[in-house]
Amino acid sequence: MDTIHKLKIFVMFLSLATFTVMVILNAGNATGLFKGLFRTTPGNISAKYNTDFTPAGWTFLIWNVIYAWQLAWLLYALSGICRRNELGCVYIKPDLLPIPFYVMWILNNGLNVGWLFLWDREYLLPALVFLAALTLTTCAALFISHQVLSIHSSWLVKGHKAELWLIRILVQNGLVLYATWTAIATLLNFAIVLIYKWNVSNETATTASLSILALNLVIWFYLENFVLDKYVRYNLTIYPVVIIALTGSACKNFSFSSPTTNGIFIGDYEDFGKGLEKSNGTRE
Repeated sequence: MDTIHKLKIFVMFLSLATFTVMVILNAGNATGLFKGLFRTTPGNISAKYNTDFTPAGWTFLIWNVIYAWQLAWLLYALSGICRRNELGCVYIKPDLLPIPFYVMWILNNGLNVGWLFLWDREYLLPALVFLAALTLTTCAALFISHQVLSIHSSWLVKGHKAELWLIRILVQNGLVLYATWTAIATLLNFAIVLIYKWNVSNETATTASLSILALNLVIWFYLENFVLDKYVRYNLTIYPVVIIALTGSACKNFSFSSPTTNGIFIGDYEDFGKGLEKSNGTRE
């Protein structure tokens, strides 16, 4: 086995190891098991730094789905070490998940852990930076995956369609799910920084975050339909995540008896997200 093969196997197992540590720390932090390591839970801090954008507690159960999906693609990737095709070992031929992809993932796990400690110590601005960087590394891994898959898609279509769809469903949609949720979480953290660090009103900060979200959705809808269609046609987990996040936010912050401007915006944006999802489904 040559050096590049050994290095590839090493980063694959390191990816699983860093992911495992990250999930354990997240679970321990959320449940209060690691009291000596963390001062409080993320939920308590979210309650302390509340905004009109903060979703209901049940919304955060999506983390269970996110981490389960990431574990699924990691195990799928590792299975390639034991599987072969006519070119050789599946994990390297073709190299559908190259070393830079795993480097981005390992860095992502490190940023996730870093955010946990920064959020726990209430370093709001550094936590925002780490969460934004976390989202960007997920997007970078996605970019690498889409680029490599487009190179090998013709070969996969001819005789390895199962492999093609496993990459699309497990890897790409799993990462899209993760990136979308952390992007929304970044906007929530941005609102928190505006309110509690820079003394912006709750209403203005929430409106700013919601406006950025709406703008990003419009830009993404254009890109996925008219620029990146051949790459991202099968990325289907973006709009469901947006709808879940906005539904959770509406459940917590909207009141029929005394509706606020942002409460109405959230309801409108939720319908907007559903409309984009429906339009995207029609395109498919």
